[in-house]
Amino acid sequence: MLTIWTKNLKTPAEQDNFNNQVLERLRDLLDEKTSELEATELTLKAYDNPNWAYQQAHKNGYKGAMKYLKDLINLDQQKANYEPTRR
Repeated sequence: MLTIWTKNLKTPAEQDNFNNQVLERLRDLLDEKTSELEATELTLKAYDNPNWAYQQAHKNGYKGAMKYLKDLINLDQQKANYEPTRR
């Protein structure tokens, strides 16, 4: 993260807290977008498009990228040599 985000914070604890809040909010936004995307897949209207297979492939790739990002921003220190999962 660029230091401009945290230059007004005085202690490393304040910086860590801010970083965790930003990552948590990002995770929430990714979850919301994933839910929206999955909701569009559950309607019969989704099948009305003759290019449905291409649309589905795009959605699957998009969901995979969001999953990768969520894994990447996971700061769980309990997992040694943690590497994000790939789809």
